[in-house]
Amino acid sequence: MNIQTRIGQIILVLLFAMCGVISVSTAFADDPFPFEAIVLIATFGVTLAVIGVVATLTALDKPAIRLALWVLPLFFVSHVALLGTWIPDAILAVVSALALVLVSLPSKAPARAEAAA
Repeated sequence: MNIQTRIGQIILVLLFAMCGVISVSTAFADDPFPFEAIVLIATFGVTLAVIGVVATLTALDKPAIRLALWVLPLFFVSHVALLGTWIPDAILAVVSALALVLVSLPSKAPARAEAAA
């Protein structure tokens, strides 16, 4: 695995972990939603974060997984469009999109001496 892919993975894992933490924090914040909705938000967010981390660390060789991971920047874009939260959501959309580009770039396999022999 090359360095660009590893950097993209690290960024994506951190972003998914941050989303999970933010989701759990809804259970501890003063929120106008009923308790059941808060639990749903927190558990769904953590579930998405875990799935995102696992996909990022194990299945980037699958084009369908790389495509599915684009849900993360689209999530942030939807926040900008629907809530008007440019900071931090617009920044996070760009960072997550760049990380996905990094993990999607073709890998340059190093030439091996054994292959020449």
